[in-house]
Amino acid sequence: MKIIVKLSSNLINPDNEYKIDVVSKICGEIARLTEQGHQIIIVSSGAVMHGVRTLGYDRKPDTVPLLQSCAAIGQITLMKRYWDALSLHRMTPAQILVSTEDFSNRKRYLNLRNTINTLLSQDVIPVFNENDTINTEELKFGDNDKLSSVITMMMNFDMLVILTDVDGVYDSNPKTNPDARLIPKITKADMPQIEAGDEVSKFSSGGMKTKLTSALDSTKGGIDVFIGNGFKTSLSRIIDGTETGTYILHDESDKTNARMKWLGFSPISNAEIVVDNGAMIALTKKQSSLLASGITDVIGDFAHGDLVSITSGGRKIAQGLTNFSSADLDKIKGMKSSDFSKYIDNCDYEVVIHRNNLYLLD
Repeated sequence: MKIIVKLSSNLINPDNEYKIDVVSKICGEIARLTEQGHQIIIVSSGAVMHGVRTLGYDRKPDTVPLLQSCAAIGQITLMKRYWDALSLHRMTPAQILVSTEDFSNRKRYLNLRNTINTLLSQDVIPVFNENDTINTEELKFGDNDKLSSVITMMMNFDMLVILTDVDGVYDSNPKTNPDARLIPKITKADMPQIEAGDEVSKFSSGGMKTKLTSALDSTKGGIDVFIGNGFKTSLSRIIDGTETGTYILHDESDKTNARMKWLGFSPISNAEIVVDNGAMIALTKKQSSLLASGITDVIGDFAHGDLVSITSGGRKIAQGLTNFSSADLDKIKGMKSSDFSKYIDNCDYEVVIHRNNLYLLD
């Protein structure tokens, strides 16, 4: 089985209330599972937290330069913990720091995927984290829940395990409601009814809402998700389906191939095509290609062949590969293809995004 294990900052924090070294605990479990033939990738938060501790702050700084400084300092300590823990089991970690561009650019994505597959073939454990040291806002995932979901789909893995400091998804906030009940299983049909709080700790940038959003994205890609308490859970029991927590199950109809997963779930920054209601209906109801006549606005700076978002009425409806740059689309938006040559040179396409290069999100 191929598994992504995401660890939150609250788990990584050495001063946790359980006094448990979760990095050592998880690495021991990973070593045993690897011997059994499983392949595992870690997505680990905690770099900023370690930097905060090293610099003597009591919480995350408010300024970007200080945050990036904390990430730069803390990433060394974080990876040393993984190195020490895995080396006890004669295993080696590999540090992988990424931004959204490493996934939205297909050439970089394929190179990254090939590198990870090579590492896994050598029984090396890739440890992913967002490259907070240099990432600007438009290149950031925002939280490692989203990053872990993207990696699970991009690597075509079987399961995403999101470990945090709560036992799973509850029907209300367990920190404020003593009668809150743990939800052991969630299916695709249940997702719209599930609500979660958005509270964050002083070290983390996520919350249960981001975990559920990431879980839903993963299930659309044909992946099962587990959310549970990393202090208490066992990866073996999670795989067996017997652990206490919340299992979020994919629908068999949501199986998609690797290329369509890349089209649909790669993060996109500052590349957006806005369409009118007629184009939205043509795309979503008729599975048509995107024509320039239905485009009302072009946002961002992108080139021919880039992956872009398609929105209508403020809602994202699709992602796809554009046949035109943003500069050319600004000139031909709202026009028929027969008029393209009047405004742009070397016009080789009649459609902006072909339906074979389009992924509908709903």
